Amino acid sequence: MTKLKGRRTLFTAMALILALSLQACSGGNNGGSAEPAASSGAAATNSTSSAEPAGGAEALKPYEVSIIYFGAPQRDDALVEAKLSEYFKEKFNATVDLQPIASSEYKQKTELMLNAGEPMDLVFTASWLNFFGNVAKGAFLDLDDLLAKYGQGITENLNPIYLEAPRYKGKLYGIPTNKEITQGKAYTYRKDIIDKYNIPIDDIKTMSDFEPWFKLLKEKEPELILDFIKESGEGMMYETRSNFRAIGPTPNKIPLFLYDYTNTDNIQIKSVVDPEISAIAKAEYELNRSYYEKGYINSDAATTTTEIGDLRKQGKIWMQQAVWKPGADIELKIASDNKYDFVSKVIEEPIVTTDLAAGSMFSISRTSKDPERAMMVLNALHTDPYAVNLFVNGIEGTHYKKISENRIEPIADSGYGTSALFWVVGNQLINYLKPGQPDDLYTSWKQFNDEAKRSPLLGFVFDESPVKNEITQLTSVIGEYRAASTGAIPDPAKMLTERNEKLKKAGIEKVKTELQTQIDAWKAAQ
Repeated sequence: MTKLKGRRTLFTAMALILALSLQACSGGNNGGSAEPAASSGAAATNSTSSAEPAGGAEALKPYEVSIIYFGAPQRDDALVEAKLSEYFKEKFNATVDLQPIASSEYKQKTELMLNAGEPMDLVFTASWLNFFGNVAKGAFLDLDDLLAKYGQGITENLNPIYLEAPRYKGKLYGIPTNKEITQGKAYTYRKDIIDKYNIPIDDIKTMSDFEPWFKLLKEKEPELILDFIKESGEGMMYETRSNFRAIGPTPNKIPLFLYDYTNTDNIQIKSVVDPEISAIAKAEYELNRSYYEKGYINSDAATTTTEIGDLRKQGKIWMQQAVWKPGADIELKIASDNKYDFVSKVIEEPIVTTDLAAGSMFSISRTSKDPERAMMVLNALHTDPYAVNLFVNGIEGTHYKKISENRIEPIADSGYGTSALFWVVGNQLINYLKPGQPDDLYTSWKQFNDEAKRSPLLGFVFDESPVKNEITQLTSVIGEYRAASTGAIPDPAKMLTERNEKLKKAGIEKVKTELQTQIDAWKAAQ
């Protein structure tokens, strides 16, 4: 790992000098058709384990595939890197250069790397990491031909819906991780608290339904934070009270534009200044203010930087707004050091949206010297249980004990396996199961994916360039009022009115019109 640190230090020092505008390079996207010397003679097979070259690994020149990914560096990264390199060298004469980047630094560092044109191969990306913006700037290669030639295992195993989302102007630029394709919004509870007070979670469908239970628990369990809110404004109650879903730009992660996902024939966009939406938001803001004044919401809601996971481990969280998929409650238990059992009640129908289906992916950088070899490695991580479990869980006997054919027990303080790479890398459906996970977890996921309802706008991507200035102004306004929904700010209705007036002046209606125009054109072209 020393070589990684040295290279990153050098890169950081030179980045501002070397940074180039990708706008100037966007026309240079060759769709992966460049002819790197290392890929000469490579051909695909029908194997689902990997796209190995005809004639064996010796048919290819040596090549090191760099993998930049979302995950905290671990003590034994170098050991895993060496094992993966040994394995891939035999299969297609490739070694790997693992470059983990901590979550708090990932977006900033990778944007800098992409803008500077640093040579790299596989890059973890996502809708929430400016994937589509980077595609528009020419940061990534078109993958359609590469996938057809060297990624047959991916297409055989991945739900086809996944490959509809990461497209830009019809071309594929990302390969999603094979995991849950959507998520349902839920209230998730500590089971011991539910059982102790016989709380009827089936009857709790909105935040207003919590009132009697907040009152009871404030008296009986004073150490609990009844409704933990972190300054953000992301939890919008209208999404659980109606068929509205967010679409288009979300400045500061706040949804400003919505559509009724059940109306597939005549999609009409509403903005948050629309009277119907504004009335729902006003009710939410005032409810949170009432809960804050009664002591149900944490007193530092407008300023806290504490993560809810840390509080959960301390036993201070009994309920949270969460996302749900099969096995989510068990994952939460594991993430809480197995101290508590959890139970969820889904309150919003899960649908497959572009953002969710493109929520965890790998792309191939336009600066890759051998995109074919990069696709071979990615294909192996989607199809080869040994390769992906080595990456995710580490080395058998060193980082985990094998309990059965597909089940392991992690070794405590082993130096690897604590970074949650299972949702980041390759195919989670061939990951080894861990303690507490049911035997049918992945078959449940497959059923969940197969039965998921599609958004009528799946595959639509908003082009922000015609209203870039307006979005910048909207972002500034939203930043000013982010804490208004937390309950910690007096007279939230007044704050909401002020915010909406500023949003109008900032051009929200112009952005709404542009969004509607693009959606209408996209629908007409389908």
